Amino acid sequence: MLKRREQAGFTLVELVVFIVVVSLALTGVILVINRTVTLAPEALVRTRALEIAQAYLDEIATRRYDENTGQGGVPRCDSTDPGAQACSNTLGPEGETREVYDDVDDYHGLDDSPPVDVGGNPFPGYDGYRVRISVAYAGTEVGLANDRLAKRVSLVITAPDGQTIPVTFYRGNF
Repeated sequence: MLKRREQAGFTLVELVVFIVVVSLALTGVILVINRTVTLAPEALVRTRALEIAQAYLDEIATRRYDENTGQGGVPRCDSTDPGAQACSNTLGPEGETREVYDDVDDYHGLDDSPPVDVGGNPFPGYDGYRVRISVAYAGTEVGLANDRLAKRVSLVITAPDGQTIPVTFYRGNF
């Protein structure tokens, strides 16, 4: 009597199920890759905009609080300290150019397109970006007794694709 040998392999039904499962998995992977590739330029634009904001914030943060604040913040304006003067009522430059801005509010109204450094040199590779800066008294926004004790510096970076990225920081009269 001859024994029948069993054959090894897959049935047609198993192969069809395998193909369907692999197709669904590949579709999901392709959708994820497509979404990642689509969003990659947006992430680069946001990163570059934040780099510009950081450069401007670093520059502004090194300036005095007010035109009438002493070097190092002493004496501070609007204080009872000996030699203290009243804080300036003017937001914006007092006739200076950016190269010699000496206090935070001198940047009020600055509008650079393309962004430039303190010497007026454009940042290479940032054509199409725009930086707008506004400064306002805002002490009560941070819990101080009156608005003149802090200034809010707001930057709005506009990317070449029209996307706007707002960045804000506060500078205290210390």
